This record gives sequence, structure tokens and C-alpha cells, in this order.
Amino acid sequence: MLSLIAAAVCLIGSVLTQTPPSYTLAVTNQTLGLSYGSVSVEAGETLPYKVPSTTPTLSSTLGLNETYIAIIVDTTANLSSPIPADLVWFQQDVTFSSAGIGSANTSAQVPYVAPSSVGHAYLALLYTQPPGFIIPSNFPYNDTFRVAFNVSRVAVDFHSPLLAANWFVLGSNCSAPSHTASSGYGYGASTGFASGTHGPWAKKTGAVYANGAAGRY
Repeated sequence: MLSLIAAAVCLIGSVLTQTPPSYTLAVTNQTLGLSYGSVSVEAGETLPYKVPSTTPTLSSTLGLNETYIAIIVDTTANLSSPIPADLVWFQQDVTFSSAGIGSANTSAQVPYVAPSSVGHAYLALLYTQPPGFIIPSNFPYNDTFRVAFNVSRVAVDFHSPLLAANWFVLGSNCSAPSHTASSGYGYGASTGFASGTHGPWAKKTGAVYANGAAGRY
């Protein structure tokens, strides 16, 4: 409850962890550049609810020259469910320019929808997309079905390594962070994903996919 109150009043500042506390379903030491207009997200900060209203710009200093999958989830939706995350965005076929700016070459499997739950932690993830990748015919997620998305299954079922991540908490209406995006690059410093089993973002065990075979749900 205290964490939700803090988020709602838009506390902006440094944090000790680089992912939602106790979140254990994804691990990487690289930062995904995530910006909304001129506002570039620093991991763990609180954004006014109007800032993330449109599809973000992705960026990277990693020199990415393959094809990627970008995912954003609400990690604190439906906490009574074994898999509480809801999909905000599932964008396949992402490529990056020589300047490190991401763009999509196809329509998103799950179009971006503006975060709306104040106090919730939203996590952006970038995965390597395997050659010849297509959305499986039994993949259940789309614009009208976004609930119970298991982040931990993406790397296993799609054979897609997690490369980078970033996250923010949605706050109420307040001033945007003072730092801005520049040259399309996100924050290039490596960041470590915290692990743990306690706190408001602790996860229960369970699986939304039927089994671990690639492409099966």
C-alpha cells in the first residue's frame, strides 16, 4: 500500500534497484532506451500518467543489427492470478538504425495501449527475434486479449534471448522528469536486475502456457 501511495504522488528520483522490486521473471544487465516524446525513462522512476500515452521510442547503444521483439507488461495487474502480468504491447519485427533508434516493420501483434493503472510498475523488455519467426497460430494474445502473460515463457517458447529492459511506475498528474532523450540513445550504463521473493511485486508460481515446447500455449 505504501508503494502505491508513493507512486501516486509522483515521487521522482533515484532507486536502488533497476527492475520492479522482487521481480524475478526476467534477468538482464543491459538498459533498453525507452522514451516518450522528449522524456527518456530512467529505470524505476515515476512518470505522470499523461507521459506514456503513445507508443514509445526504443533505443540502444548496443549496436543491434538483427531483428527483435519488444514487449511491455503491467507487472502488477491481477495480483490474485498466478500470472498477474497484462500485455501493454507486443511488437515483433523491430529493427534498429545505425543511430540506435528502433522501428517496427509490421503491425504489432498486440498494439500499444496507454498505461492507466496509477501505482503499477510497467516493464519494457527487448528480445532477439529468431530467423523466420512468425506468430504461432495458437498464440492467444491480441488487442482484445492481454491478460495472464507469462514473461518467463518468451525466451523458452520463442528461443528468444532477453537483451535489455527498462521500467517505470505510473503516477498521477504531476511534472515530467527533467532529463530528456538525446540522439535517440537511451541510458547506456549497464543495469542489474534485482531478484527476490518478497514485496509488492513478488510472483506466485504457475504457467499460462500449456508446456515448454516452442510455439505451444
